Amino acid sequence: MFNPPTLEDLQETRRANEKLVLGALESKPEWVETELAKTTGLALSHLRAALASLLDQGRVRRLPGTGTRAVYGLADPGLADVPATPLTENARKVRDYLEGRADSALYMSEQLRLTREEVMAALSLLNAHGMVTCTFVGSLVIFRLKETPGSNANPETPARVGNGKKKAVQLA
Repeated sequence: MFNPPTLEDLQETRRANEKLVLGALESKPEWVETELAKTTGLALSHLRAALASLLDQGRVRRLPGTGTRAVYGLADPGLADVPATPLTENARKVRDYLEGRADSALYMSEQLRLTREEVMAALSLLNAHGMVTCTFVGSLVIFRLKETPGSNANPETPARVGNGKKKAVQLA
């Protein structure tokens, strides 16, 4: 008798497929969708589902391709991996500014009268607390506050220490 997969089974498969895709994307900066399918061994439909999920999470971005060939690469919003220390005044300003809106670091710096470096440092700290996410519009990175439960309920207290490497935005 056939037992259809449970939602948990499907989610586990998707996560496993995402790991395969991320592993391949780490080996070179740009991948054409069909090459990625061959390399990972995933059916095109499973690859596309994993890519859609990773795109939604801000971990992968679609790059300009030629014709109908979809090209993908790892997303790097330029955030530093910093410890989740208490929020600085600038981090609180950026967090408050992002309430109900999304924006680029450059525009935020103009609006908040901070340098772009100060805004990126604040975004890195907010990211350490799991409070921000990003999307890519071409080469422009747009940041917004996360609306998902599970982010650090009290960002004024330390949560973890980073390893000093750059990374993509973390998601729950």
